Amino acid sequence: MANPRSPGTESSAPLRVSGGVFTLSILHLESNNPQQLAQRIAEEHRRHPAAADFHRHAPVVLDLSAIPEEAPLALPEILEVLRAANWFPVGLRNAAPGHQALAQALHLPVLRGQERNAAPQPETPPPAQPVPANPGGLIVDHPIRGGQRSYARGGDLVCLAAVNAGAEIMADGNIHVYGPLRGRALAGVNGQETARIFCMSLEAELVSVAGLYRTLEPGYPLWGKAAQIYSRDEQLHITALNI
Repeated sequence: MANPRSPGTESSAPLRVSGGVFTLSILHLESNNPQQLAQRIAEEHRRHPAAADFHRHAPVVLDLSAIPEEAPLALPEILEVLRAANWFPVGLRNAAPGHQALAQALHLPVLRGQERNAAPQPETPPPAQPVPANPGGLIVDHPIRGGQRSYARGGDLVCLAAVNAGAEIMADGNIHVYGPLRGRALAGVNGQETARIFCMSLEAELVSVAGLYRTLEPGYPLWGKAAQIYSRDEQLHITALNI
């Protein structure tokens, strides 16, 4: 005869824990002054409203490579500045031991990244190499108007006409625009760091690859020219596209 279950012994499903890869923005902290950080964020968002939209409710990792080990870190105040700007700080990296202890006291994870004292990488960008298209891409053969969004899930996005101001194009893989690229373009949104953006005329408000972003304006040297955008050594690079 089966034994009756005692109260509180009902079986339940076990916890299910799995790994995942997510795209996170990295904020390279240049100063440990919270007021200066707040001023820089406000100035950036005032000059580039597209950046403010891009950052809103975005998870961000603080990189402390530029903060000396002996420098005091006003981490609670810095976190408040970021949250007031609608950013969600989710961890630190490249932090000195004392700064790591402070983060742990605030229940903020310390993430692995490049070593603090790693030798700087050369700045010369590599020559452009053909990038194979990913399967499952999307081809758009008409202009993308302001307020519209096109997303190539699991592959490349190919735009055969203009991407107008106020539009947003996104792809898990590469982005190819055979016309003026205005609006916002985000490649590698699933974390694919090898993704690139190619365009015939760079006039974008914002470009991003695997979470690294940059806002642009008409005074940029490659404005209106054929260009490619890619990430290397966790920095976003924009170079001329020789066609």
